[in-house]
Amino acid sequence: EVLLHFKTQLVVPFFMEIITIMCWSIWCSRNDFIFNGVQPSLTRCMNKFKTEFALVVLRACSNFHPATDEWLVSLM
Repeated sequence: EVLLHFKTQLVVPFFMEIITIMCWSIWCSRNDFIFNGVQPSLTRCMNKFKTEFALVVLRACSNFHPATDEWLVSLM
């Protein structure tokens, strides 16, 4: 139910990629804290998300590029 609500808020065809990359970013922040003692922060997590999302955009179908580029810029 939460995922469906989030999907309707985003209204983008790459909804699952956003969810997956956000989970990965949170996981990486957690691991940095546990294994490296780096304090987690929203800024660090969002920067990780932006970096990973930009890499996904490079591999995405060219039809999605305008939408993904626009969405990524809106986060900055």
